[in-house]
Amino acid sequence: MSIQPLDVLGGVMFLAGLTVVTGVVASAVAPGQRLGVGASLMVLGTAAVAGPRMYQTALETTN
Repeated sequence: MSIQPLDVLGGVMFLAGLTVVTGVVASAVAPGQRLGVGASLMVLGTAAVAGPRMYQTALETTN
């Protein structure tokens, strides 16, 4: 399976979320806020990669 644009976007979003959670970026923001924003970015990044792949797999299984 080749690399799709959503794979790159999802990877960037996941890494951005990881840097926010660890405090590398936006270290002046409250830890609770960093955790919420970082976790959201990580979940959305994972969904951007996994969603289309699972949809494609489901289509292939039903046909």
